[in-house]
Amino acid sequence: MRMLGKAVALIPLLSVLLCPVTGAGAAYAAQEEADDVSKEQTLEPVVVTARGYAGAVSATPGGVGVVDRRELEETMPTGVGDALDRVPGVGVSTDSPWGADVVIRGLARDSVVVLIDGCRLNVTTDINGRLGLVNPDDVERVEVLKGPISTLYGTGSTGGVVNIVTRQGDYSETPQLGGEVAAGWASNPQGPDTYANLTYGDENVWFYASGGWREHDDSYSGGGDVIRNSGFTDLQGKIAAALAWNDRHETMVQYQFTEADEVGIPGTGTAALPDNADVTLEQNDRTFAQLRHRYQNPQGTLTESELKISYQLLTRDPRVDNFTGGPMRKVDPYAEHETIALNWRNVLDLGAHRLTAGVDAWNWYMTSKRARYTVAGAVLRDKPTPDTDMFSGGIFVEDDWTLDPDWVLNLGGRLDGVLIENDQTPNVAARTRRNMDWGAHAGLTWAFSPGWTATGLVAASYRTPNILELYKDINIGPGIRELGNAELRSEKSRYAELGLHYAGSRWSASAAAFLNMVDDLVTSELETAGVYRMANAAEARIHGLEGSVQWRFAPGWQAYADAAWTEGRNEDTGEWLRFVAPLSGLVGLRQDLDNGLWWALESRWAAEQHQVPDDALRTDSWAVFDARCGYGFETAGLHNDLTLAVTNLFDERYRNHLATSRGVELHAPGIGMKAEWRLRF
Repeated sequence: MRMLGKAVALIPLLSVLLCPVTGAGAAYAAQEEADDVSKEQTLEPVVVTARGYAGAVSATPGGVGVVDRRELEETMPTGVGDALDRVPGVGVSTDSPWGADVVIRGLARDSVVVLIDGCRLNVTTDINGRLGLVNPDDVERVEVLKGPISTLYGTGSTGGVVNIVTRQGDYSETPQLGGEVAAGWASNPQGPDTYANLTYGDENVWFYASGGWREHDDSYSGGGDVIRNSGFTDLQGKIAAALAWNDRHETMVQYQFTEADEVGIPGTGTAALPDNADVTLEQNDRTFAQLRHRYQNPQGTLTESELKISYQLLTRDPRVDNFTGGPMRKVDPYAEHETIALNWRNVLDLGAHRLTAGVDAWNWYMTSKRARYTVAGAVLRDKPTPDTDMFSGGIFVEDDWTLDPDWVLNLGGRLDGVLIENDQTPNVAARTRRNMDWGAHAGLTWAFSPGWTATGLVAASYRTPNILELYKDINIGPGIRELGNAELRSEKSRYAELGLHYAGSRWSASAAAFLNMVDDLVTSELETAGVYRMANAAEARIHGLEGSVQWRFAPGWQAYADAAWTEGRNEDTGEWLRFVAPLSGLVGLRQDLDNGLWWALESRWAAEQHQVPDDALRTDSWAVFDARCGYGFETAGLHNDLTLAVTNLFDERYRNHLATSRGVELHAPGIGMKAEWRLRF
């Protein structure tokens, strides 16, 4: 009866946007770009991240996923990680609502490379926060590589790649000034979302500026319990401009910033955080600048050459306080992560061969400090990690070889040199570490029937241990200490995947099976009582199945579903791996009406997960329902979009298996409503 009452109470709310708006102006077609295209046509997603140039998802060996701007605007996610939870094989791991990160086919954190506009986010991931550093409203699309299926990205891509592409301006034959303003409100976590951008474009120049501000209180789990210390505030902005020197040469510059304050961390991540205290990212900021020059000549042998030079500074200032007992009153760690990166990518058309080749290099400098304030009034100052430079530089080449119109062989290879140098601290000796590592893959695509493709891929990749795993000395409170290990070896991945895809006018489908074998997996091992040290202690075997289908069974109607199953085990000990999601999926129904109205009803679900390590929590099965609707219309020459979404309609109390917790179980948010008005001009 409680669930039924809540559902009945929501009916008037959901119907607001499903009713005609009197005097709102002429209805605006939901898919403006497709005026000349039949509504029955299925437009297959295109991905750039895998090969360095645009290609159809079904023709790309290996698992890929795409979340576009339309999906981001309609789902209104708190962060990019929440949006990626809709991609089969990708799960969201929530140390906090703001900093939710992703797990791709059983691997997470440092095993997944995250890029924003092609620049790697080099930062410690023991507490997640990478995907909170960009406002979803300022994202054009997000592309996901589910595994080491490309050699373009080097160390850390054993689990995959997340490439976040932000919005930018456009050229125009006649001078055009445009922009948009968005104002929204969410009930769980409660607070406002605001965003605006301004664009100008003519034949030779475009300019783009944007900004967004959000402030949200603590979330509530199903049943109304407060998820303590889970709120956040952030301010984000971007300025970019481009100049087309002629029809072949273009130069673009951009600057981005994020200022996040008082980001609550109710989870623990993989850090040794105390159960009896609050953990808050008092400051988590990002400054980013990039210069890009691109040459394009579709008729030439060198069809494209692009050079990117990027600078990025990430500042993390956690605060650990409100201890309920023990000798500590407050702990203030602080770290800066500076990255300077260069990427030069070239695409050559050699007839049956299409080559992508180039150079990728970056340097990550990390400096840190820590102050511990005791109840007795003493202040203990030290460095949890020595000042360290980590340089990675490599060359890569990929070849799409068209054997005949139905068969394409993709080959790729990469060689990297890694240099790590650290200063001396009282607990860590100064040293220099040099590594040479490589990655390679071979993929095959067979278009065996109209609309049908079969793909296969084998790959080898690696992950160099990061600065924290090598040198950390984490000692926040009594009883637990975590130490790095300067002798760690690089993780090695051996990977295989088979796929089957269909893309047609009425329906599309995809299925995949994969196997990932990771040697020398870096884990934390108990060394002595209360002291943990990083070690190459495991060989991991991860395998799974995925499938998705979309069916346009009538004009304007679409049904869709996906499911993913993954299993992962430590082959040395027989123990199950920690960050492996249970069998889970999504099923939904959507209708787009001719008058600009649309609605969707979905159910997200997961089976129980009892295949867990001895020290991990088991999770029960769950299913929740979400509803969304919207109305697009024009008035006074302006385009308006009204969107309403209700998540967890029946306020179910459940726990996401990939969420981390400290002391108490961290349950997922309960029922929540989001409403947004977006004005474009």
